[in-house]
Amino acid sequence: MSNTLSQFGAPTAGTAHAVAQQARANWERVKAMATADRMHLETARAVPPAARLAPTPSEIREEVMADLGLDRRDLIKLGAQARLEAEISIEAETRKRARQAQVRSQGAFLDLKA
Repeated sequence: MSNTLSQFGAPTAGTAHAVAQQARANWERVKAMATADRMHLETARAVPPAARLAPTPSEIREEVMADLGLDRRDLIKLGAQARLEAEISIEAETRKRARQAQVRSQGAFLDLKA
C-alpha cells in the first residue's frame, strides 16, 4: 500500500506542460490588464509646490549675516573673541527673527504693549 500522492512511472511531462501553459495564460492576462490600465490612465496633473509659510533658520541666519555685511569667510578671519561676539549677536538676531516669522505664519499678531 502506498501513502504517496504520486505514482511511480506517471508521466510528469504532461503536468509540467500544463503548468507552463497556465503560466503563459496568466502572463498574457496580466499584460492585457496593464495595457487596458495604460489606455484609461488620465494624464498626470502637475502638483503646485507647497507654499512656504516661514523661512528656515539657516535662511534667516544667512539673511542676518547679509544685513550685517558679513559672510562665513569674514567670520573665519575674525579673532577668537570677535568671532564669538559676532556669533552670539547673529544667533540672538536669528532667534528673534525666527520667532517673528513663526508668529506671522501662524496668524494675526496682536501687540499687547499698551
